[in-house]
Amino acid sequence: MLNMPSEPSKSILIIEKQPNYTQLLVKQVMFAGLKPLVAVTGEGGLRKAQEFHPDLILLELDLTDMNGLKFVALLKEKPQLQKIPIVAMSIFAYLKTAALHGGCDDFLIKPVRMIDLMSHIKRYLRQGSSVPPPSADLRRA
Repeated sequence: MLNMPSEPSKSILIIEKQPNYTQLLVKQVMFAGLKPLVAVTGEGGLRKAQEFHPDLILLELDLTDMNGLKFVALLKEKPQLQKIPIVAMSIFAYLKTAALHGGCDDFLIKPVRMIDLMSHIKRYLRQGSSVPPPSADLRRA
């Protein structure tokens, strides 16, 4: 479990077309004490991202209404959403390079092992909440 009791609950937007897989991801996110937001299409994901500004997006690349990389491009056009980390997911390992070059921050091959999922969630939520250390030059001054 992610122990972040002093922080308000962070949210994760899950964009996944398969109901059974969505349910599994939602359970894991809730088990970690995080708030899941769910969309089954790219359009729905864009609306939820604009409305809720999630802390992380888990994105199935093979959506019914648009390519996952099209979703990323549309999301990155919106300045207030550009910095949300996106972890792409697919059963096709060969999509990893395209996902990373297309603006995703990371890639998980499906079926995702839950220990790997939680490791990625922890990594990106910690990065987003930490303040970068001052530069070496400022520390010497």
